[in-house]
Amino acid sequence: MKPSFEKLVPDADQSFRCFDRATLTAPLKWHRHPEVELTYVESGSGSRLVGDHIGEYSDHDLVLVGSNLPHTWSSDAFRDKKYDLHAATVVQFRPDFLGTEFFEVAEMKQVRQMLDDASSGLWFPATEAHIIGKRMNAMISLTGGERLLSLLSCLHDLSQSAASKPLASSGYTGPATQEAESRIRIVCDHIQQNFSDPEFSASELADLLYMNASAFSRFFKQATGRTPSSYINELRIGYACRQLIETDRGILQIGFDSGFSSTSYFNRTFRALRDLTPREYRAEYAKFGEPA
Repeated sequence: MKPSFEKLVPDADQSFRCFDRATLTAPLKWHRHPEVELTYVESGSGSRLVGDHIGEYSDHDLVLVGSNLPHTWSSDAFRDKKYDLHAATVVQFRPDFLGTEFFEVAEMKQVRQMLDDASSGLWFPATEAHIIGKRMNAMISLTGGERLLSLLSCLHDLSQSAASKPLASSGYTGPATQEAESRIRIVCDHIQQNFSDPEFSASELADLLYMNASAFSRFFKQATGRTPSSYINELRIGYACRQLIETDRGILQIGFDSGFSSTSYFNRTFRALRDLTPREYRAEYAKFGEPA
């Protein structure tokens, strides 16, 4: 089976990659690579998966992902319209692309610390994302020293942030072997493509890997930090939250569109994960402009 490890090669005259996500035709999959990655989603919404973190993203989402930390952005647009619509700018660089000692000098101490912290993934608030995102967009068309200096400037400014938040848990280690990583990628990709189908359930996942249910459940939890059912429900509730905020669809329909065949199960699961009913969640968002 093909592993989810990606080999990223900059252009011949560049030491790091900076590109518009729209230039890539394939949808994002759960993957990792040695390069540190800074991703700015200018517009779009969906589920963000970084290590054992499952969260929701929307416009102006900025995340720094450390070397070899598995991650993906699962776009609602891809799910609803069968193609990937979110507009994103991505910067990827190896931790030692300027030499093994560059980030060890005194002037780069805070950047070095930020890169270390990014081993769990770092999320930055929208106010900072707006500023850095514009500079990342401009970086695409820069060349030579201007391009490099722009990257270092972005990293320096982000390292001053007092509002960044870690995403994956500090104890997250990921799959133990390349074979395990390849197998969990197959399962996670399958879940992302099918979780909104009310007939989809965790019971069919073990068959993908030719494992019995109990062995698969242990394997999945070791790799993701969650049971298969919990993982699926978090994706479903995240999708439901975005539908409650962004559309005027009825709550019953949203529950079904998110993959719940039972209204009572939808309400019960929603309350367990958000401490509110779907109706209360929508009302709180309408009142305060953001989820409680």
